[in-house]
Amino acid sequence: MLIILTAVLVIVSVWILCMKKSKESIYLFGLCFSLMLEICGVMIFIAKKGGISEEVMHFFYFSRGIQNRIRFFLITLDQMGFLVALGRTLFPLFLIQMAMSYSMIGFVRKSTWLPKLVAVPPAVTLVLYYPVVYRGMTVDHPSVYKGLGNITLFWITLYLIAAVLLLLREFTEITMKFCRRQFSMIMICLISLLGIYCLYYRQDPGQIYHFYEYGLAAAGGVGYLQIKPSLLSYITLVATSIICCILGFFSFFRYAQGSYEASREDVVMERKFDTAKVGVSMFAHGMKNQLLSCRVIYKRIGQLYEKPKVDVEQVKECVDALEQINSTMLVRMEELYRSVKTSAIYLMPVRIEEIASDTLMRFHQKYPDVRIRVEGDMDLTVLADKTHLCGALNNLLINAQEAVLAAERGNDGEVALLCHNERLYTVIEVRDNGTGMSRGSMKKVFEPFYSSKNSNSNWGMGLYYVREIAKSHLGSVRVESKEGEGSSFFILLPKY
Repeated sequence: MLIILTAVLVIVSVWILCMKKSKESIYLFGLCFSLMLEICGVMIFIAKKGGISEEVMHFFYFSRGIQNRIRFFLITLDQMGFLVALGRTLFPLFLIQMAMSYSMIGFVRKSTWLPKLVAVPPAVTLVLYYPVVYRGMTVDHPSVYKGLGNITLFWITLYLIAAVLLLLREFTEITMKFCRRQFSMIMICLISLLGIYCLYYRQDPGQIYHFYEYGLAAAGGVGYLQIKPSLLSYITLVATSIICCILGFFSFFRYAQGSYEASREDVVMERKFDTAKVGVSMFAHGMKNQLLSCRVIYKRIGQLYEKPKVDVEQVKECVDALEQINSTMLVRMEELYRSVKTSAIYLMPVRIEEIASDTLMRFHQKYPDVRIRVEGDMDLTVLADKTHLCGALNNLLINAQEAVLAAERGNDGEVALLCHNERLYTVIEVRDNGTGMSRGSMKKVFEPFYSSKNSNSNWGMGLYYVREIAKSHLGSVRVESKEGEGSSFFILLPKY
């Protein structure tokens, strides 16, 4: 049962590695593979040793025939012991490396020597537990045997505790919901694997090497050599491990699938926009014609003034309306032009306070009486193109205010501009308590030419523009929303 479980874990980890080619996926594969090596060594040893009850035998091997096949599998004690030593030693190494890769602690993340340092104890242990070396050191020396076992057990336990503490600290430091949700998936997966590893990691492989030397075996107190656990205890432990692994890998699968779909979305969205580009020139030409038509109307209105009796108020209203239409069309054309044409982005250190100030100045040109709540660390600095980033934030603020107006919140309506550091990013958040969005709308909201507003003045390019600006700043944009409650848009920029 355990062999099948660990084999499935390896297969799934390979699949995740193919979906998400990253350092963390390699570590996950290493965790599963080393766990499988240890469990295989232990299960082969138990089959050869015998002495277990019929119920436990059926639970482990399903039938006496399968146990006998494993029992008579040609493998020496030295090979079996080193198989267990290999899996037992590599698992904590991969776990601590994975924990350090996720940690945002400064000296852990920036250190180049720390990953090399943590690899030293496992490397030395594998050398010392190599059968020829180990036998030469421990034969007729019970104190060396016991001392080496205690030292190995100490550093393995230390690595496991350190890894769990790093992961827990990182989890508690996360404040953004979607980041916490993603990290919780990883935590479930790793703790599930750790639960299976803890079943046997205290067992010293040296007791397999010296199986026939009772004095040495007795000195270590090995569970899988001396204790005969009941069927119920094994069922409980393994069933719990299976449930945890199913939950864990489901979580990691969702995390990997989310990353895969995000990258695939980029490709799909670029194709959609490439297709849309074909009609952009014709669309722009039509807009120019409309502007020319407006100019003709201006001339006609001017001619009305030459008549003896003119309704001045009516003419003025027409002129104002035409001027407003012209302004709107020109603004939308500029927005479309910026989205279609690849503009140069000049990144330089800019304080968040400057970005917020310029963004609010733009926003108040349209909504002079609306108060925006500004919170967070305004002294933070980011690498940004201030003009483009302020334009993107202005789009988000205008969308937020329009959502609040559509929700008819009255005096309870609120739009906020927030800023804080989150893991590797400086996050600028635009939050509102407007109409919110459905899940279907959230999936489409960044697509070019998509708009949920029934208005000719909205082309659906605003959020696509925001997304492109975030990407050009080596960052990303995320959205969280609940229908009827409001939305939050997050621009994540790399920490400066």
